[in-house]
Amino acid sequence: MTSEFLQINEGRPALLSLISRAVGLDASASVRLRQLSEETVDVFVTTPFQVVASRRIAGVVSRDGAVVAATNLLEALREESDSIGPASDPNWPGALPPATGFELLDTLPVQVVRELADKGQALARQFSGPLGPPASLMDQSVVTASNSQLDAEIPMRMIFACTALGLIPSFAAPIEIPRHLRVSATGRWVRIDAPFGTVYHATSLSLF
Repeated sequence: MTSEFLQINEGRPALLSLISRAVGLDASASVRLRQLSEETVDVFVTTPFQVVASRRIAGVVSRDGAVVAATNLLEALREESDSIGPASDPNWPGALPPATGFELLDTLPVQVVRELADKGQALARQFSGPLGPPASLMDQSVVTASNSQLDAEIPMRMIFACTALGLIPSFAAPIEIPRHLRVSATGRWVRIDAPFGTVYHATSLSLF
């Protein structure tokens, strides 16, 4: 079976961090690659939170839309290999979020998100069953972002994803690292841009 490839020109350490955490959360996670421009690739990975996370790198993928197992990409990143394993397109759960069209709604201080995540994790520990945090907690709207034309609800699952994937800088991070998150939306999609990556959630007709 032919192996897909991903040539990375810039951004390998950041992508390695994201994929490593994603595999730690879900060993069966899938990765999908979108060739955004001749020199730019968006790398998307599934999470157990029904949220898709991504990092943008400089590079070239074997074909636009290629899907591979996250474990295979992780191994390739660690070995600094361009070969990322066989295609597994049927494993991707649905459509990708749009590449363009998102409109900025609000900017959230990282500290606000940290406080929300701490409260959510405390509730999860209190009420979780064997299948993890209850769906009602994950679906709970914790922030409403809006501008003059649009508004979007941010569910706890997006906050959990940002913290679990290490997308929010720690207190010890260099001062030049931004300390805020940008919330944008288009159609049924809501996006949070964090300093170390992006998460997307479909508000209806769920990706999963």
